[in-house]
Amino acid sequence: MTRKSTAERQQDIVQAVLSLIAELGIQGVTMARIAEQVGLTEAALYRHFKGKLAIVGATIDTAFDELLGALESSESGESILERIREALTAHLGFIERRPGMARILFSDEVHFNSEELKQKLASRGEEVAQRIAGMLNKGMSTGELDENLDVQSAVVMYRGIVQAQVMLWTHGKLEKLSECQEGVWTLYRRAIAS
Repeated sequence: MTRKSTAERQQDIVQAVLSLIAELGIQGVTMARIAEQVGLTEAALYRHFKGKLAIVGATIDTAFDELLGALESSESGESILERIREALTAHLGFIERRPGMARILFSDEVHFNSEELKQKLASRGEEVAQRIAGMLNKGMSTGELDENLDVQSAVVMYRGIVQAQVMLWTHGKLEKLSECQEGVWTLYRRAIAS
């Protein structure tokens, strides 16, 4: 059997943590559970990460890198409105494939118990917001979107759509994250289009 590289092993750990968080929430994730999931000893985990918070931080980074990649690949639409719609679809699809991410986004442990994780989540979320703002600004410059659009408010509205859908989904009110997407998209499009 070939020995895995440090980077491969760290990816295995991060993927295990996303699965565990989806099932148990962050508070239910322990170093012992992570070690068992990836087939390592707890001591071996500490060779890869300083502790649970470092693993959750790496998980946030990996997940947001994946999300930003999904958003980037959604930017192939011909019009800005198509691109924004594709971004919303990609965003919701990413979270549906990674339910552990939904639990991280709403976790008290991240928002109230770890300033470092709170800052990381805010910083990575801002990267997503900037990507959406970039599309909105481009749409204004091409005349596809309202020239007087308040971009900051439109980004907040976009984020609110995602968060509301995720909240309804995690509470079992939606079977799929995309369930209400069409109606919500129609309202959002009306709010931003020229």
